[in-house]
Amino acid sequence: MLTVLVLVGRENEKDLIARIESVPEVCVLSHTDDSSLALARARVLLPDVLVIDLGACLPGDAAAVVHRARGLGLPSELVVHGGDAVVGAVSPDGDTLAADESGPGGLVRTLTRLARRQHAP
Repeated sequence: MLTVLVLVGRENEKDLIARIESVPEVCVLSHTDDSSLALARARVLLPDVLVIDLGACLPGDAAAVVHRARGLGLPSELVVHGGDAVVGAVSPDGDTLAADESGPGGLVRTLTRLARRQHAP
């Protein structure tokens, strides 16, 4: 089971959580619209993926959240999401992953790919 913690704006919360939970191999551990609370929870819960929705961040804040999350040394993939597209992703090792999942359904495809990779031999 791929565990996910979501930083999401209140206006997108229900829709985004429903899309994430539509992937059978994914479990949302927690969600919040507060970046400091999201990072504090990530330190304790150690999710496989931290989804950062641009709607939850002030302009320029998403980069700061990614930087702060990376500074914590989390074992999590960081997926930056905007609209219905994945804007970018960073692996726990700091490798930038191509945002090849843009367009409708991009987040669902990204999470499905990560879940399958997690269960690959």
